[in-house]
Amino acid sequence: MTPLPAEPVEPTAGRSRKLNATSYVVLGMLTYGPATSYQLKQRVARSVGNFWAFAHSQLYDEPARLVNAGLVTQTTEEGGRRKRTYAITDEGRKALAEWLAEPTLEQTEVRDTGLLKLFFSTGATPDDIRRLARDRYQSHRDRADGYLRQRAEIESLADRWQLKTLELGMRYERTVEKFWKDFMDELDRDPP
Repeated sequence: MTPLPAEPVEPTAGRSRKLNATSYVVLGMLTYGPATSYQLKQRVARSVGNFWAFAHSQLYDEPARLVNAGLVTQTTEEGGRRKRTYAITDEGRKALAEWLAEPTLEQTEVRDTGLLKLFFSTGATPDDIRRLARDRYQSHRDRADGYLRQRAEIESLADRWQLKTLELGMRYERTVEKFWKDFMDELDRDPP
């Protein structure tokens, strides 16, 4: 998973507010229709949350900042819980389009606790190493299987690009699953 960058993206010409990755997640999610912060959280969990990790509390704060920047509008329910619903503006669509057109040259970051533990396994017991390999294998297998189920559920609703992100997720998980399976076989042949 890739965490959000620490530094915000510089604004483009004429835009006074700096946008960060969460800004673009919110803008992108709002292109599918108006939503409350809770609905944004649900949309993210079912989609980009599979490959883009960040604190979901940001989905409650960021829309208000985007309203102040003129990229999103807000309507507040009268009475009741006074839910706020957000919608993307033309300026927000323009900001999203500019971001989509920017080059994407940074290196992909892999943050995997299992790999970190494996790297330091000189201090682990053979049983710890075997358990690590088994647990990671099962975790990646389960995740890949989950992606297959998700694809079956959304295939008729998702667009081509959404399905491509899901395809990469499945391929990634199957590749890492195979790595841990091969490692388990190696440990059987040549115990630590």
